[in-house]
Parts: sequence; C-alpha cells; structure tokens
Amino acid sequence: MKTLPEDFVISTRRVMGDERFGRFLRSFDDNPPVSVRIKRGEEMPKDSLADGQVPWCGDGMYLSERPLFTLDPLLHAGCYYVQEASSMFLSQVLRQHVEGKVRMLDLCAAPGGKSTLSLQTLQEGSILVSNEPVRTRANILAENLSKWGNPNVIVTNAFPKDLSATGLTFDVVLCDVPCSGEGMFRKDDATIGEWSVPAVERLWRLQREIVAEAWKMLKPGGLLIYSTCTFNTHENEENVRWIMDEYDAMPLEVATDKEWNITPSLLDGFEAPVYRFIPGLTRGEGLFMAALRKGNEAMPQRPRKDRKAHPGGKGKTRLPVNINDWLPEGFVPIAEGDRLYALPYDLVKDYEMLVGGRVRVVKAGVNVGIVKGRDFVPDIDLALCSCLALDAFPRHDVGLDTALAYLRRETITLPEGTDRGYVIITYRGHPLGFVKNIGSRANNLYPQEWRILKR
Repeated sequence: MKTLPEDFVISTRRVMGDERFGRFLRSFDDNPPVSVRIKRGEEMPKDSLADGQVPWCGDGMYLSERPLFTLDPLLHAGCYYVQEASSMFLSQVLRQHVEGKVRMLDLCAAPGGKSTLSLQTLQEGSILVSNEPVRTRANILAENLSKWGNPNVIVTNAFPKDLSATGLTFDVVLCDVPCSGEGMFRKDDATIGEWSVPAVERLWRLQREIVAEAWKMLKPGGLLIYSTCTFNTHENEENVRWIMDEYDAMPLEVATDKEWNITPSLLDGFEAPVYRFIPGLTRGEGLFMAALRKGNEAMPQRPRKDRKAHPGGKGKTRLPVNINDWLPEGFVPIAEGDRLYALPYDLVKDYEMLVGGRVRVVKAGVNVGIVKGRDFVPDIDLALCSCLALDAFPRHDVGLDTALAYLRRETITLPEGTDRGYVIITYRGHPLGFVKNIGSRANNLYPQEWRILKR
C-alpha cells in the first residue's frame, strides 16, 4: 500500500465518505486497468487480449494485460491510442451534446488523448485547434496528432490569454485543466510526492484563470467541458459553481448507466450534474467532468489580427509540387519559407488569425514536405495522413523486425525491384513513414525525435 499524504487522506475521506474512501484505498491493491481506443476500422494492439469494452466509449477496449506498446508498430501507425478509460467519458459528452460540424478548442491538450478522441467522435469535417502551453509537450501533442492522421487540426503552443487575443471563437471548448492529480495516485507515484494543500490552493485559482479565457472564445450557445483528474471539491464542484455564478452557465445532464458507478456531486448543497470517477468504484482512474452551456448573449466584437496566408505563400510564384497529385480537392497549399503545408479550406481563416496573432503554430493541416536544393522531401505527416491517395507514392510492406528497425531509424534494405525514390514503408498495410530508396540501401526518413529506443 502506498503512503498517501496525511492532509490528502483527511480531506478526501471527508469528501468521499468512509465507504467510498475505503473502496478507493483498496483499489491500490489492484493493478490499474489497461485500456486503448481503437481507430474505427483499424487493428487492436498485436498479441493483446481484449477484456471487454469501455462502456461509455464504443471505441474503447480494456486489455487483460499491458503489452509493450512501444514495440508495436500499429501504435506508431495510429491504429489505436493508449488512453485511460475514465478520460474516454468525453466521448459520451460530445455524442450527446454536440451536433453537426463544429469548431472545437482543446485548450490544455497534451499528450493528445482527448484531442484524438474528439476528432474520432465529432462529425466528419469538424475543425479542432489543439493547444498546449508547454513547448516540449506541444511537440509531443503534434506527433500524436500526426500519427492519428486527421488533417482537420491545428496544433498550437500558446497560453490561453494569447489564444483568446486572436479573436478566434469556437462551438466547443474543452478545459482539461492542470490539476493536483489525485486521481492518478494509484498509477503515478510522482503525483503523490507533488501533492500539497498549497498546490491545491494555487491550482484552483489557475483553473479559474484558464476558464475565464476559454469563456471569451466560446460562441453564444456553445459548450464548455470542464475536466480534471483530481477528487477535491475546490478544483471540481466549487469551480463549476463559480462558472455557473460568474457566467450564468447552464450545467447539462449526461446520460449514464447506474452500473458504471459514476459518483455525482460531493459538495454539500450543490446538486448540479457532475461526473466523478473513483478507482475502486469505476473501472478506471480518477476523473471529474462537467458540461456547461453558454447563454445566447451577443459577444463583444474584437478586432481580428489577420496575416494573409495566400495560397503559394509569401514571395513564391511557383510551388515545388502539385498537392492535388497526392491529396483530394479542398486543400489549400501554403508555402512558408522552404516548407509546404496543405490546409483544408475551412482551416485557412483560423490559421491566418493564429499566425496574425503571433501564436506559435506547431502543426497545421498536413505538413507536405520541405525543399532541399533541387529535391522536395516529403514529410512523415503526409505519409500518415488519412487523405493521402493510395497511389501517391510506392508502398512496401515489411515484417515486424524490419518495421521496428525502421522505427529505430536504422538503415533498412528493400528487395531488388522496389521502386527508386520516395517509398512509404507499411506494416500490415498501415503507413509508418518514408524512406528514400537508392537501390543499395534505403535512407531512413523517420524523424529523429520520434525514434524508439527500446530493443
């Protein structure tokens, strides 16, 4: 049994009550459940055994044991995402309260579980801006969204106030805010050592600052989803009550099943619909979520900060390639220096406003590639894009050992007769990335920062 902070034990027992808290403590004797969310039509982790469906997410599956995910090429091909089961409850909220094509903002998105889930759940053609304030985490977020393959996304690296200053607005804003992490104690020892009463005090104040900026970006009638992975009422119910009082927000019911053992409000006198997952009661880690609707009041007009991103880019009269040879109609080519991007048409205005507002854009639409001298080198983002034409590049399917060598960024040799030039390496038919086949060997173009280190 792990040693938990005394202040946490006292306060959490008081919030949960003896019976719930006892079941929570006993959950530390069990291994945390392993769960993945499978991209529709794709494969499960290799050599894994399914152990039932996650009941609140049709694409979520429990596994009977934890495979070594890093050594599964299907993970790197974006066939599935390793995601904690409780956090998949977002799917239930989106399915019930979002209709049609929408623009959504995931404000604190790394490493990308809720962003990929949102892209999987929202109607096709919806747009997602996925933001992470921490630069290193934003790069990981972009990697995971590239592997997911949906081009209708912009990844940004900005503080909420900088995003709201651009004038962008959204139909849905997810605030999965930084929190004290009490719900991860069973799974992550580091969160136990970082917990303290002053940290909780600091965090609930930060969470309100984040929500205040999010509210500015939410359209009238829009949906705010507030989420933490902690238990205390300061960061959860009290913040939801503050949102309701401060902004006259309407809390929304989410249909659930009694067998899921989701816990309602634990704050005395506060009966609004909120959803708390407690290990030992629900099959997952700790999570708190609430959905709130913004009223239809008119929004104040804010000046737009546009910088035109003309097709073809700045100062270029000719593009190095024709993107319509590789991608379907509806993509706009944008050249930035020696890089070429392809943005779905509906993404262009959002991109312009972000760039005009000096927001760091990590990924937008599809990163097509880069000009190097007389050569144009395609980017892995293009290989992984779900919209890439099957005949755009030659493809070569490899076995497990070669796939892992490729993912380690080792040199691989392709069979005699394989097309020269840029070839997409696939595993069980799923793209992993590019090589440049020069005959005697194939230059491995897998990104250095993505390579796997395990043997």
